[in-house]
Amino acid sequence: MKRIIIMTTILMLFLSVETVMATPFKYENVVSNLIHTLVTKGEEEAKSFVASGVEIPEIREKTPITGFSSLNSPDENVRVAIGYFVSEENEPERIAFIWEVTSNKEKVTDIRVVYDGSNPFVDESKIIKEYQDKMKTPVLAPSEFPFDITHIRAYIDKDTLMLRYRNANLQEFVQIKVAPNITGLEKIKGEADKYYTLKNGTKALYQPNFLPAHQLIFQHKNLKYTIGISKTTKKDIKVEDLLKIANSMFLN
Repeated sequence: MKRIIIMTTILMLFLSVETVMATPFKYENVVSNLIHTLVTKGEEEAKSFVASGVEIPEIREKTPITGFSSLNSPDENVRVAIGYFVSEENEPERIAFIWEVTSNKEKVTDIRVVYDGSNPFVDESKIIKEYQDKMKTPVLAPSEFPFDITHIRAYIDKDTLMLRYRNANLQEFVQIKVAPNITGLEKIKGEADKYYTLKNGTKALYQPNFLPAHQLIFQHKNLKYTIGISKTTKKDIKVEDLLKIANSMFLN
């Protein structure tokens, strides 16, 4: 439904829709080369097709781009490029981006983002599933944060899962580390640390003096979860922010 609404809106703004290969356009090769190079070779290679000072919009999801099409525009040197994410079997097609691209014979001179279809939480779910398969146990994931999330970096290092959530505009950063539960909370409790109880009765240890971040630790089944909010964030972090994240990891 979202895609239908988006495409209908675009159709109202532009004159006609055709595929890249079939549509005559004065500087089509410049736009086509930019998008093709971006999705096959990356941003650094694609920069050779843009004029000085023109930024290529960021695609905040690692899902591969399967292809793109384009729309005619009333303006002679403007093209609307539409990229599509690779879809899993039985999943609906997703639009990765819609850009209004202005160019001359040699370079792209402007790119305006009409629609950003990236969902960084797709990367999170994929890496969590990989870790669950590796460890043979379910993994809890947060659903609430004290600020909006624009980027997620997720990876596995041996038996440890690292989930890093950030807001690029506010310089705010949350990290969740998931690892096998080896040491009890009592053995790592410091003098200033304090116990809290999560909504499902799980005991959590708050460490306000941990050097790089405000930190909350709890154990669930055979895994230990360490939630940290960087002390470099602009927001005044309180223990309630960490508890909010931790509690959102439990459905009931």
